[in-house]
Amino acid sequence: MGDPPRKVAIAGAGVAGLAAALAFRKAGYAVTVLERTAELGAVGAGILLQANGLLVLETFGVAEEVRAAGAAMSRFLMRDRRGRALLATELQAHLPPNLWPVCIHRADLHDILWRACAARGVTLRLGCKVSAVETDGPSPVLVYDTPSGAARLAGDLVVGADGVNSAVRDLAGFACRFWPVVEGSVQGVARFAVPADCHGEYIGGAEACGMLPLGGAKTFWFWGGSGQTVGKIETLSFATWKESVCRDFPPMRLVLDERHDWPGTVRLQHQSVQCDAWSAGKVVLIGDAAHAMSPNLGQGANCALVDALALVSRVAARDAGANLADALARFEHDRRAMVERLQRQGQRRAVASAQSWPGLEPIVNFALRLVRFAPLAMRRAEVRLMNGLEGDDLDLRAAGIRAAIPW
Repeated sequence: MGDPPRKVAIAGAGVAGLAAALAFRKAGYAVTVLERTAELGAVGAGILLQANGLLVLETFGVAEEVRAAGAAMSRFLMRDRRGRALLATELQAHLPPNLWPVCIHRADLHDILWRACAARGVTLRLGCKVSAVETDGPSPVLVYDTPSGAARLAGDLVVGADGVNSAVRDLAGFACRFWPVVEGSVQGVARFAVPADCHGEYIGGAEACGMLPLGGAKTFWFWGGSGQTVGKIETLSFATWKESVCRDFPPMRLVLDERHDWPGTVRLQHQSVQCDAWSAGKVVLIGDAAHAMSPNLGQGANCALVDALALVSRVAARDAGANLADALARFEHDRRAMVERLQRQGQRRAVASAQSWPGLEPIVNFALRLVRFAPLAMRRAEVRLMNGLEGDDLDLRAAGIRAAIPW
């Protein structure tokens, strides 16, 4: 069987990469992370951490810091265009306070994870673009470009955590399929809080938008529409787009009136990815590199966090009787069913929300108002799916961690 791998090379310093680096380091591995950007700075906008991701962060010992930097939500509302409540999901009826969703700025989450990594001695190399993955030797090697030339990083295991456009996935020859782009979004952060009775998601026709509380008396705002619509935004002035959104969703003036141009916003076209396998030899994919998904369920980053801990737990269990290939296969088996369930559910919602026919909107609104009469068990099951949990428990196993935590 050989000794467990002790050197891990990770491509990507996003949520997936830093979570994997922290977990491997806590388990006693030497870890080096390559990141293509020249610095770790403010990136993205808001991110919603849900029960499965929070359980992992508790295991890492950073959950309290995350809650302090973000804003916990005990309920989530869906509203019509003008802000009238259609459906209230009372999360406190289904989850304990420590698992209520937390909305946090993505940059704050990155900072918390990186500081935890740095305190543990993780090595980070910035400005490194992976250009090749060599797998024909005894150890896999990441070849990467730097401002001073090409360099090489060998590891007993290579982890591709470099996102939806993963270089590791493509260079290592993983077979994958990209689902059709059906949605996109514009996101941003307002440097002030809005009243709590404005929080939630606003739906209307083939578009949706919303405002959620962030830590530090800030507000995460977002707008979403079809991929085709979002693609056309590139040709619009910010003022034209803003006026259109505020005309269709008047409450959005609360956060958009202060903005006058595109800089500081994030514009995305969301792409889902499905790989035939998540590992090949001593190379493994996690997070969006393996299974990017629609943001409709808010599970992308949470699944990345669970992937990281599930992977490390399986790899560290090698000395209990499994070789590395077996460990990687077991990791994928632990995670794949739930991930694909979330992918399908998110894609279905994306396709459905992109439809807009005359007279459909009032029917949808009426149907949402009726959901509150659904059986409690059905509503609880929906909350658990949204939070990436299986079964009836509220623990790591319910989140998809099947092996023992190696620290």
